[in-house]
Amino acid sequence: MTSSPNNKTAHDQRAFIGKRLRDLRKSRGLSQGDIGKTLGIPQTTLSEIELGKASLTAEQLILVLKAFNVPVSHFDQSPGEVSGTIQKALVSHGASHLVDDHNLLPSESLVRVDAAIREALVAGESARELAALAPIIIGHVGQINFHRLYAQFKDYNLETRYGWLLDNVLEAIKATLENKPLRKQALALAKAANVLQDHQNRVFPNGVPTGSLHVDYLGTPVLSPKTKTEIDRNRSQVSQKWNILTTIPVEDFVKAIQEAHVPHAG
Repeated sequence: MTSSPNNKTAHDQRAFIGKRLRDLRKSRGLSQGDIGKTLGIPQTTLSEIELGKASLTAEQLILVLKAFNVPVSHFDQSPGEVSGTIQKALVSHGASHLVDDHNLLPSESLVRVDAAIREALVAGESARELAALAPIIIGHVGQINFHRLYAQFKDYNLETRYGWLLDNVLEAIKATLENKPLRKQALALAKAANVLQDHQNRVFPNGVPTGSLHVDYLGTPVLSPKTKTEIDRNRSQVSQKWNILTTIPVEDFVKAIQEAHVPHAG
């Protein structure tokens, strides 16, 4: 008896999720027993999930996302479309240097600039999209509800990722101002810097929050131990401060500001 197309699709999805989970677990040097304890299931059940013979419950999937600090799109078999939708939203909000895919329809959920920033940072998969957040934040600094954004990332247990973004944008603004831009751009950059610095002082009065010692990953695929060690050794001071393992330097944010030709701070 042959399986129906729907059964085959469900099996393929389970196998895909299982492999993704196994790759994540191994990349962090964790055993099946370690993850089993986090999910409240025996090692044998986790083994079946990784082999695609069993499924995660919705509650277990949420625990996995929090434990590894990855977005739900990490377990999506069509991540390209998700990434394309986010990039399209970023272009509409001022990241004019990114490529707009005209074959994709705009996402209504990303019409607000706050939502586009949140989704790009939560996804955390594209270095170019993450750097593009700098000109978007500068250009919309008067329209963004930064306190709500911070509260959302705190709820996601991703507040260090948010602090990393603020620091990178502030450092990129500083570097851009040192190059003596035209007066109009300089005023926009200075205004954005004042707003961001004030916000950062309010939400991170003591710097990096205590208890945020776990390593977060941004713009970085599943890594081998050797590659992780190399990236750890070469990452920027900002990334070291916020314990973010990434190859994205402040210079990428500076380049994004230049390429997007930030005209004003709205």
